[in-house]
Amino acid sequence: MSPAMRLPSALSLVLAIIAGSAMGPLPAAAAVRSVELSGPRPFGVFIGDVIRHEVTITADPGLRMVAASLPRPGPLTYWLDLRGIDLEDLGTGGGVRRHRLHLEYQSFYAPLETLALEIPAFTLTLQDGDERAEATVPAWRFLTSSLREIRPQRDETGTYLRPDAAPRSVPLTGWLVATGGSGGSALLLAGLIARHRGWWPFRTRARRPFARAVRELRHSLRNRADERTFRTALQTLHRAFDATAKRRLLSEDLPIFFDAAPTFRPLQGDIERFFAASRQAFFRSDDAAAVRLLPPEALLVLAGRLAAAERAAG
Repeated sequence: MSPAMRLPSALSLVLAIIAGSAMGPLPAAAAVRSVELSGPRPFGVFIGDVIRHEVTITADPGLRMVAASLPRPGPLTYWLDLRGIDLEDLGTGGGVRRHRLHLEYQSFYAPLETLALEIPAFTLTLQDGDERAEATVPAWRFLTSSLREIRPQRDETGTYLRPDAAPRSVPLTGWLVATGGSGGSALLLAGLIARHRGWWPFRTRARRPFARAVRELRHSLRNRADERTFRTALQTLHRAFDATAKRRLLSEDLPIFFDAAPTFRPLQGDIERFFAASRQAFFRSDDAAAVRLLPPEALLVLAGRLAAAERAAG
C-alpha cells in the first residue's frame, strides 16, 4: 500500500480517538463483585443430616436481589431437599452492597460406602432499574458416609442388628399421689360450694329456705306472670320467712324477726314493702296495687338478696 493510501486510514484513527476522548468514558454496567459460599465440613455427612450454607454476595450499591430468582424450598433431587431459605440485606458500605443468603439442605442419600455428592449450583438475579446482573452460587461437593459396612461381620447370635434398648421405668407413685390429692381437694371444694350455695344434694336443707324459694320463684315467674302466679310467688316467699323464723311471721312480728336474725336487717325496707304488697293482695284483694308496690321482677330480686344474706349467715 502506498503512503498516500495509508494517510486517510491513520487520519481516521486519530479522529476517532479524539472524538472518543471528547465524549468521555462510557458508564460501566452494574456488576456483581463476588460470591462467597461458606458451609460445614465437606465430609462425614450421614443420611438425614442437615447442611447449612451461608452465601455472601457483594455487588454494586444500586443492585438489589430479585426475590423471584431465589430457589424455592422443596425437593431439589430425589435425595436432597431445600428445607429453608432466608435472605438478609446487609446494606451498603465501602461503595458496595452486600446480601447474605442462608440456606438449609437435608440429605436423604443412604450410600453403601463413602461417596462424593454435589449440591447443584444456581443463579440469582440482581436488578437496579433496567440494569440486571447475575450471581452464580457454585456447586458444593461433599462426602457422605454409610451407616453400616458393606459386609458386616455377624455376632455369635448370627444377627447384625442390635436389640432395642429396654425402656426405663418411670416412678409414678408421686404423680399418682399428687393427682389423687388434687382430685380429692377439688371434690371437697365442690362439695363445700354446693353446700354453701344450697345446690344438689343439699337443695332440700330446711335451714336454707330462701335458697329454695329463689329456685321456685325463678321457675314460676319466668313461665307465667299473671295475678294467680304472683299470689303463689308471695306465698312461696312467706313460707320461707316462716321457716326462717320457725313460726308464722306477720308484718307486726318483723321487729322480733330482725332482732333474732340481724343478718336480714339491711333489707328491712324491702322486707316491709313485701309484707305491704302481701297485705294488698291477700287482705284487700287488690292484686293490681300489690303488683304496683312490688313487681314480680322486684320480688325475684328481693328473694335473691334474702338468699345471699342467708348464705352469709352460714
